[in-house]
Amino acid sequence: MQRNSRQTFFAAALALCLASNLTAQQPATIPAGYRVETVPLPDGVAFGVSGLSFAPDGTLYVCTREGQVWTLANNKWQLFATGLHEPLGIYVAPKTSKVFVVQRPELTELIDQDGDGRAERFRTVTDAWGLTNNYHEYAYGPVCDSKGNFYGTLNTTLSWPGWAGSDKWDVARVHDGKMGRAAKYRGWSFRVTPDGAFEPWSSGLRSPAGIGINAADELFCTDNQGDWVATSCLHVLRQGDFHGHPSSLTDHPDYADLDLNSISVEKYGELREPAAVNFPHGDLANSPGEPVVDDTNGKFGPFAGQMFVGDQTRSNVFRVVLDKVQGRYQGCAINFIDHLQSGIVRSRFATDGSLWVGQTGRGWRSRGKTTFGLERIVWDGATVPFAIHSVRLTKSGFDVRFTRPANATRAASKAAYRIDRWHYQHHPDYGSPKFDQTIVPVSDVQLSADGMTAHLNTPLYAGTMYQFTIDVVADDDEALSSRVAWYTLNRLHK
Repeated sequence: MQRNSRQTFFAAALALCLASNLTAQQPATIPAGYRVETVPLPDGVAFGVSGLSFAPDGTLYVCTREGQVWTLANNKWQLFATGLHEPLGIYVAPKTSKVFVVQRPELTELIDQDGDGRAERFRTVTDAWGLTNNYHEYAYGPVCDSKGNFYGTLNTTLSWPGWAGSDKWDVARVHDGKMGRAAKYRGWSFRVTPDGAFEPWSSGLRSPAGIGINAADELFCTDNQGDWVATSCLHVLRQGDFHGHPSSLTDHPDYADLDLNSISVEKYGELREPAAVNFPHGDLANSPGEPVVDDTNGKFGPFAGQMFVGDQTRSNVFRVVLDKVQGRYQGCAINFIDHLQSGIVRSRFATDGSLWVGQTGRGWRSRGKTTFGLERIVWDGATVPFAIHSVRLTKSGFDVRFTRPANATRAASKAAYRIDRWHYQHHPDYGSPKFDQTIVPVSDVQLSADGMTAHLNTPLYAGTMYQFTIDVVADDDEALSSRVAWYTLNRLHK
């Protein structure tokens, strides 16, 4: 019964999207075999999507920045809840269909008591974090692990009077950074146990606009460029880690009696766990949203297991490939689809393998021309685009893997690979330039027997960014869908 309901929903949604797609313009950058379908929205509704989640029966739940929750089932929208305070994430439990949102002041369960498709009761799960009337104190989440624990992230306070327009929030700014902590646990990730107990999880975040989780219960979040954040990035959220923005340490018991300005910038750099993957500002991302893992087992093409991240400013979706070195994640980022209709903050894979992207441009601005929207990215199930599948570190350089065999002559040529490297500076200034940019020589290229992996021998330097610009074509002369990949090299193989 559940399977049939799910199939009916997706068949109806597909028909709806295909009909709307007849006049839809495809993005400027999109791999072969993929298409983007625009989903019609409720008439007359400001629909700035801030959260997406599918119920077990296939119903899509959408929360909006305007404080509403809508459902889409059998090609029909229905208002499920209203009156929320800018919810920035929604979760529907896969077994019970219980609905949870993180709104600014709390984690809330939305309960439909009479089964009419409308929530009558809002139950506070926890409201243990602080909140002022500062516009920048966003709250994000939730995701849920296999044991029933919820996780989320909390934005810092815009504290610099020159930006905030008032000195009432000028609290806990460290070394004249722009963001502070005017309310408790700002800049933290957190856990909420099944019985509702709130636990601070990791500190040092600035604007952690999206949180994700994989099948192994590993937690990830993106952070946006700004003070103490050199460029937007992906963090692994491990309990007790410090991610680099000092203002949140105000709430850390080890720093309770310390003046945070007495600790040097250099010392904060030593204390922090570097981001797993950096997203070069302006080149790939400006304001990344939540990371979602392709768990479709190949229904979305040749990228199973990789992460997909949408960017609110650039209106693009890019891929993240993690690479475990010395027990810690680092890895690469590769653009996937560019120039969607609006900025992406939330994404979700459906059981049919499509990727739904929720969009908003209001206030935050985006490259896309619309103020809000909902789009669906679909793979045709047959075409394998020629793309950079991944870049991974070796002891002597990097392995660049393609999605299918490359032209052997081009792929084996050193001239086909330009590698640039640089490093960022961790400091209280807003973002960081690229320091010590230089070209990295490629001393040797060896192409695997299947033509899909190029082994590059290059000098390696820990703590640097590597940019790969690749001039290779497939064995049928198809060009790469995106020619550039960025690898964050934190650690070398021993």
